[in-house]
Amino acid sequence: MLISNIAIRRPVFTAMVIGALIVFGAVSLMGLGIDLFPKVDFPIVSIITTLRGADPETVESRVTDIIEEAVNTLSGIKTLRSTSAEGYSLVLVEFQLEKNIDVAYQEVQSRVNSIRAQLPTDVDDPVIEKFDPDAAPILTLVVSGDLSPRELYYLADKQIKERLQRVRDVGSVKIIGGRDRKIWLWLDAQRLKQQNLTVQDVRNALLRQHVEIPGGRVEIGPLELVTRTKAEFHSAAELDELIVAQDERGTIRLKDIGRTEDGLEELRSYSQRDDKPGLALQVRRQSGTNTVRVARDVKQEIEKLRSELAPRGVQLDIAIDSSTYIRRSVNEVFHHLIVGGALAVVTVLVFLLNFRSTFISAMVLPTSIMATFMMLAIMGFTLNFMTLMALTLAIGLLIDDAIVVQENIMRHVQEGKPASFAAEFATSEIGLAVLATSLSVVAVFLPTAYTRGIVGRFFFPFGLTISFAVLISMFVSFTLDPMLSSRMLRRRTRLGPVFRALEWAFGRVEKGYEKVLAFCLRRRLLIVGLSVVFLAGSFSLVGLIRQEFIPVEDRAEFEIAVRAPLGSSLSRTRQIMEEIRSRLKSVPEISYVFYSIGAGEQQKVHEGSFYVRLVDKEQRLKKGMRTQQRLMDDVRDMLRGVPDARIAVQAVNPFGGAGWKTTEVQYELLGPDLAVLERLAGQFMQRLRAAGGYKDIDTSHEAGRPETTVLINRERAADRGVSPLDIADTVRCAIGGVDVAKFRAGKDRYDIAVRFMESGRDDPQKILDLTVPSLRGVPVELRNVATVVPSAVPVEINRYNRQRQITVLANLETGRKILGEAVKEIEDMTRQIGLPPGYTTTWSGNAQMMQESFGNLGFTMILSVIVVYMVLAAQFESLVHPFTIML
Repeated sequence: MLISNIAIRRPVFTAMVIGALIVFGAVSLMGLGIDLFPKVDFPIVSIITTLRGADPETVESRVTDIIEEAVNTLSGIKTLRSTSAEGYSLVLVEFQLEKNIDVAYQEVQSRVNSIRAQLPTDVDDPVIEKFDPDAAPILTLVVSGDLSPRELYYLADKQIKERLQRVRDVGSVKIIGGRDRKIWLWLDAQRLKQQNLTVQDVRNALLRQHVEIPGGRVEIGPLELVTRTKAEFHSAAELDELIVAQDERGTIRLKDIGRTEDGLEELRSYSQRDDKPGLALQVRRQSGTNTVRVARDVKQEIEKLRSELAPRGVQLDIAIDSSTYIRRSVNEVFHHLIVGGALAVVTVLVFLLNFRSTFISAMVLPTSIMATFMMLAIMGFTLNFMTLMALTLAIGLLIDDAIVVQENIMRHVQEGKPASFAAEFATSEIGLAVLATSLSVVAVFLPTAYTRGIVGRFFFPFGLTISFAVLISMFVSFTLDPMLSSRMLRRRTRLGPVFRALEWAFGRVEKGYEKVLAFCLRRRLLIVGLSVVFLAGSFSLVGLIRQEFIPVEDRAEFEIAVRAPLGSSLSRTRQIMEEIRSRLKSVPEISYVFYSIGAGEQQKVHEGSFYVRLVDKEQRLKKGMRTQQRLMDDVRDMLRGVPDARIAVQAVNPFGGAGWKTTEVQYELLGPDLAVLERLAGQFMQRLRAAGGYKDIDTSHEAGRPETTVLINRERAADRGVSPLDIADTVRCAIGGVDVAKFRAGKDRYDIAVRFMESGRDDPQKILDLTVPSLRGVPVELRNVATVVPSAVPVEINRYNRQRQITVLANLETGRKILGEAVKEIEDMTRQIGLPPGYTTTWSGNAQMMQESFGNLGFTMILSVIVVYMVLAAQFESLVHPFTIML
């Protein structure tokens, strides 16, 4: 072959080419990012809209439905999901994977802007964002100490957070469990009523008197002066003197109808590591950056902060570190890569029985792998589970070509030919066969890079990595292998005792094989018939193979999702979490636990989650401790009796995220009526419990959250000159509190809020004692124009493709049931239950991805077979021989 001839005749040139591949590969390796999975851009756009104070049904009809209708006609939409909760609307638009995410974002933004006028006037502007899979926290820290809550939050927010945000490639840092400083104007309901004032009077007084307004510019000769009117309050004591009203009775100040407090925000989230309450800081990296490196840099900054904070009695601990598992997984794959390469070299030595030939053949491994690292850098890939798995799988394939070439060169050398001539002649002799073998391997793996669906995005770097590595190994086998052979190989005159024993054993194997081959050639029809039977039998066994999406793995960590009863306060939820924590303290396999309450965007204070960190797997094995799966089952049994708690014990989601929606089974029930969906969900839950093998059975739907509803009598309100808007505004301001202005303290600004004292809002019936402004100038008691009734509303309303949705959730019992069996069983249940007209079901989560993946991989397998056949047919110039080879 021409390329081999050039390599043999120009050894320095060949060495430099191979050296360049190694050098550039080494440089590329140092710059490669490390992550668990490949970077995958999901074409998902989220639309978040806030309508403060609105119940879920109002949000659904006045916000969510309008936005869904606007974006539903966009081309390329795969699914349209939405959640309507109290004061909060989330619409997720998932496009087909082929859709460009930037184009999708622009289209969604255009549609939402076009219907902005149709949304309520008091709604906040919709926030439109691209979905970023890199947004999951890479580190969660806990700040605790002897400081007051206010001092601790200030330290976390103004010092620790800012220091961490300055670390290279850190995207954001979010605080959970803390409360910022806030100025409260606490109003006494009775004194306010006695003074014939309303909440709006106080708010308007603050807005009129707490001001700082620029007054324009004044030119005085060559100078330009800026004027500004300053009339802001600078302390809570000054706010006590706020003039609310003046009349014939005199001046009424804030201190006459209430008091001020330089305090903290209302507590809506909480976090704790073991028995140390504190603030949690979630550190997120910038999109596309190296998780392991960013985490390492952040931890270096943490060490500096610890030394600075220790004298103040403040501890900074790491609660969750996602980089630990990534680093361990990558190191394990690297270890397997090295061990696999070493075993391959030993195997080559055993069969070639020549140290020089083994060395020459082994040179293809580091060269091919280093050159592949260069390709990863060019393509923008990272060192992740898929690319490293491709290299590990390719180890045996990479050395194949070199073995074939080397064995043929050795044969000619042993026949007495000069090494240079033998290298040139032997390589050209089997060149086409080696080329066909390599291209056949590429034909098998390259189509996996073009697998459709989400799984195809993960297999894209896998297919390209292994294909490129094989092609590079073929190039090295045609260049470096013959070049080194022409200079290093010598005719073997004798063998050592070990090699002689091996050669004798191989001779016996060859003789045995010759007998088997002769038998097969004499009985060709029998052999062909048996082959067909075995092939058909193998296809019939496919249905017996159990289907699973992600295999169970001991990661030395799991999570516990907890739901308190609807309407539970944060303190009640914390009591439940403490009860769970006290039970977990007796488990020796647990290293520590971290829990948080209200950590999501909606800050649901009746929901919390535990992160349970276990003793490392190796230490547990040495001490005879339980595995992660066994421990999860035991913990589930241990927590079964916790009162007023719905608990799910589950593995940590490798893709990020936590809570109830990360369960293994997620079966969507779709239809127009929530009551019917609830009934169907109940039937499925009963059948799952009866079937066995399912645990943590629940649904995504929570109905019946207690609520107090103010019903306005419109005629009475109109007669007294009271508007419904003023009533709603008064109730919100008095009961929930409203941020009215900002308070300046140095370079920082804090909210000033108006709210009733606890004594004026500890009973729903006291709402009727509120006074509201009227057009006649005389405040009107709310009881004269409205009534208060108790009611129950859903916590949130979920929709899938514009249909209301309830998801049946469950985890699977390890060793008893796997996902593929659960899918088949639940679909059988669906047929047995019988859905009413207009109601449908669909899978989401792991089951949906498994179904899509298996279908797409089946297509890829067929495509690979076709491409392999085409390569072999082209090589042998025959339409029949490829079948004999492929069978």
